[in-house]
Amino acid sequence: MADLIPQLRQTLPAVLQDAGEDASDRVIEFFTAEIRNPNTRETYARAVRRFFRWAAQHQLHLSDIEPVHVAAYVEEDDRAPATVKQNLAALRRLFDFLVTGQVLEANPAEPVRSPKLQTDSGKTPALTAEEARELLDSIVAERQGSPQKELPQLRDRALIGVMTYTFARVSAVVGLDVGDYFRAGHRWKIRLHEKGGQRRTVPVHHKAEEYLDAYLDTAGIREEREAALFQSLKGRTGKLTGRRLKADNVLQMVKRRADDAGFDPSQVTCHTFRATGITTYLENNGDLETAQHIAGHASANTTRIYDHRDQKVAQEEIERVRI
Repeated sequence: MADLIPQLRQTLPAVLQDAGEDASDRVIEFFTAEIRNPNTRETYARAVRRFFRWAAQHQLHLSDIEPVHVAAYVEEDDRAPATVKQNLAALRRLFDFLVTGQVLEANPAEPVRSPKLQTDSGKTPALTAEEARELLDSIVAERQGSPQKELPQLRDRALIGVMTYTFARVSAVVGLDVGDYFRAGHRWKIRLHEKGGQRRTVPVHHKAEEYLDAYLDTAGIREEREAALFQSLKGRTGKLTGRRLKADNVLQMVKRRADDAGFDPSQVTCHTFRATGITTYLENNGDLETAQHIAGHASANTTRIYDHRDQKVAQEEIERVRI
């Protein structure tokens, strides 16, 4: 372990390496001991690297950084407000850890205000129920004749189906093991591991159950309870590798499937199916608080972001503009 720390120091941004071993070791401790969630760790690492690249370009040392510098960095950041807000939160938490470790006297990110977010409606594109059905049906519209050739289609349909019918984040879906899909009494349920260590168990919609059963039976992994549910494939062989799919792989798959079905792939993401599921549920007189529970949201206001009902205008209404 002692040999690992010098190696990790070499991976830090130059500004942090130049701040000395105490600062470097404290940053390493932050990312290894303080931040335990791997998704949060990766997100925070990107934010920290980006900020300290900016600091190096402005010839700043760690001890030189003041609120005015962090504010200038935030002001120059032209990304989405939610991304900037998340990055600033990462910096606040890191600098606070450096303060408690007596590396810095004060947290330079603490006084800096986050950009305001417009949360009345979400930017995540949602499909209509008919469009979602069209996309799902298109994935296995043409039977390939052999199980190996059909397996990629069955896997992809099952994965998209789970995201749609459980309102799950892609990170939770790729994190599923075969044993997380289980029978409870007469019904099937799925156990999702969401961000922040949150776990939630939801009933499986009959269509998602159909998709999962077809995939598992063809894959032959139903009894491998500890294996990854959604696995990568060995090239074009149609055989599973045993390795868990990554979220980036799923995004590429989703865009490819959307393109094949005749949709604009730039308008379809993994989160599209979360928004589609929530919107369709609410359109069919579903309860907002229940949608919040299914989606694993801490606040109903977050669930409302995924509700696109008020953005739909029937084509025939537009045609009334007779010019």
